[in-house]
Amino acid sequence: MAYYLVIILAVLLYFFQRRYKSLPFDSHVKVEPTLGSTRRSRVDTKNEEGIDLFKDLYYKLQNLENFPEVLPGARKLLRSILDQGVLLARYKAPARSILHIEKFDPSKLERLLAAEFHETMDSWEAYARRREVGSGRESFVDRKAAINWLKNLAPLNYIDGAWLCRVHKITTPFALRGVTKNAWQTYSEEMGDGDLEKNHVFIYRNLMQEIGAALPAGDSLDFTHPRHGMNDESAWKAATAQLLVSLFPNDFLPEILGFNLHFEALTMGSLRAMKELAEFGISAYYFTLHISIDNADSGHSAMALATIVRFMDIVRETGMMDYDEAWRRIQAGYLLSQSFDGNETVQMYEAKVADMLQNKASLARKLHCTSRVRIGQRRLSDWFVSGWGSNDNKGNDQNEEDWKDEFLAALADAKPWVHRGNSGKSLLMRELAWKGRMFGAFTDSEVGLLRTWIDSLKTGDADSGKPYLAPVEEYETGKTTFAPSRQDAAVFHPALPPQQERPRGEDYGHELIPRPPIKVSQVRLDVLVPLWFTHPCLLEGTANSPHQMATRLTSQILQILRAESGYKLETSGVAGMDEQLFADTSPDLVALGLEIVRRHKLPEPTCLGDVLGEPNVSASDAITFAYTMLSWAMRPMANGMFLLGLARAFLDLEVLVANSDDLLARREREVLQQMIERKSVSFEACLNELKPDVQKCREVVAGYEYGRTEIEKVLG
Repeated sequence: MAYYLVIILAVLLYFFQRRYKSLPFDSHVKVEPTLGSTRRSRVDTKNEEGIDLFKDLYYKLQNLENFPEVLPGARKLLRSILDQGVLLARYKAPARSILHIEKFDPSKLERLLAAEFHETMDSWEAYARRREVGSGRESFVDRKAAINWLKNLAPLNYIDGAWLCRVHKITTPFALRGVTKNAWQTYSEEMGDGDLEKNHVFIYRNLMQEIGAALPAGDSLDFTHPRHGMNDESAWKAATAQLLVSLFPNDFLPEILGFNLHFEALTMGSLRAMKELAEFGISAYYFTLHISIDNADSGHSAMALATIVRFMDIVRETGMMDYDEAWRRIQAGYLLSQSFDGNETVQMYEAKVADMLQNKASLARKLHCTSRVRIGQRRLSDWFVSGWGSNDNKGNDQNEEDWKDEFLAALADAKPWVHRGNSGKSLLMRELAWKGRMFGAFTDSEVGLLRTWIDSLKTGDADSGKPYLAPVEEYETGKTTFAPSRQDAAVFHPALPPQQERPRGEDYGHELIPRPPIKVSQVRLDVLVPLWFTHPCLLEGTANSPHQMATRLTSQILQILRAESGYKLETSGVAGMDEQLFADTSPDLVALGLEIVRRHKLPEPTCLGDVLGEPNVSASDAITFAYTMLSWAMRPMANGMFLLGLARAFLDLEVLVANSDDLLARREREVLQQMIERKSVSFEACLNELKPDVQKCREVVAGYEYGRTEIEKVLG
């Protein structure tokens, strides 16, 4: 509880800087100090506080099972940065924006993306022509600058694909598994589809070694140490945002899909890096790879758009949430990713509001000298006489900044002049309009800036207002079938329930010797069904950290996960859109489980929570075993090798089902048999990779032996 309070206070300190509760996300504003001044600016101090917070979360979110106390604060922080992404877009008010698509329209969205792509390509063409006629490099002045830039991007590129790493879980509502499978395919391809040499994190890590950046493991506390020279706040901020948006896949799926759509788009930064790094003799393949694999025809950009279209189709067909709200939330995710483009921030625009009002006040001080209007505890004339532009504060930056904050805080609560979140109801805006007493005192752009500021103000408690058009709690897909809602591990991710003590490897040998096939006279469906739907959880947690996926062992585990999820057999290339076009031919373990249920005319579940029911002491042995597996699976760092052995034991259960004539039809049995063959090869590769480490082998054996014993016991 103490740590939770510390996190919340830190979040409030940095992200909720304005006392009028407009929740600015970014303090990355570069302010030049006055000549001769030795005072550190408040912005500089906040920047350092921001980097420290980002680094702390970056480490803890990659090691979540050791720091579950950060989850409540992380959820609030995610909501606030989504809010800030939308607010920044409203402040910027570009000529072309996803916000201009008020109702979801696939053709309009496609045209928007095409326009963004062509604008990037036009910029690239202009850049290429400038370079062709002798213009200098535009991203890096020299090799040292290029190396520094690459190193400062390490926090971001060491978790490449993180925003999707949790999107496809056994807790995903079954109606959405086709959508999340398509989204997770992008993550799988970022991880090389199980080929370590193609793993994007592995490629970037090798690049760091090539340029002489001796960085520690990206999920280690040491990685965040200042001595490594990675002090670009924007990189830490963007990386932490990716980890945050991935955390709650059932509750924030629309936002994840929107984030993915923008992030996979082509950027000028990658194009320039591809050219200029090569000119310094530095490998640019990481950037070349993304330019190619993210293409909008058959690559990740195309896949992202197709996934959103399918998601919206399902929303319309099922009514699982309001259709328009689903689109607005996709927009919020898109704008969160877009908010990391360039250096403009919400705080910069709020500073413009303060500066604008300061300039007006300095001119209107005497004009309002007899005004009885009160703003907060002072008359307007008192604010203007002793505040901004007064002789008392001239040359005193600290006092001037304090007055700005105090006046804005007071103005935000000065009804009827300002109604939080409602510029249309605010008297100030009416006075600025035609026939108002201040018409013409503000330009159109200044009026628009003030309107956006008022509309952004929270009502009441900072967390009780609309985060970006609708409260998140109105869409919790993992709980829609339950009243009251549930927070247990069968319906919610991430959940870290207390775990039962598991067998230790010290009690077992180091060589896994498969037992004879499981034999039972008759398979009890009340036992098989909960075990079948739960056992895909065993290895999926391994993929929760992109950095931890960049090893030969975890690459083999990724291939097991791909087989279980019904993806095509890995080739020397990438499937891209082919996987989505032929998805119906490759059912996953959950789809096979649903076939078992339908074949035997059992009630069809909508999610794992329907299968298991709520955890309780009177549950059957099979359901108790299922919940025990879920608790272990949520801690893959502590239980990884044991879980690998346990998953291998369930391969034997899959063999039993594949060989049974009455559980599945012939076609489904053939699909399952192919899945078993693929998994067997990868399990064997995992064991070979682990051979030098006797203790890890013992843990695997412990998991296998325990699993086989429990499976046979509950099957009877």
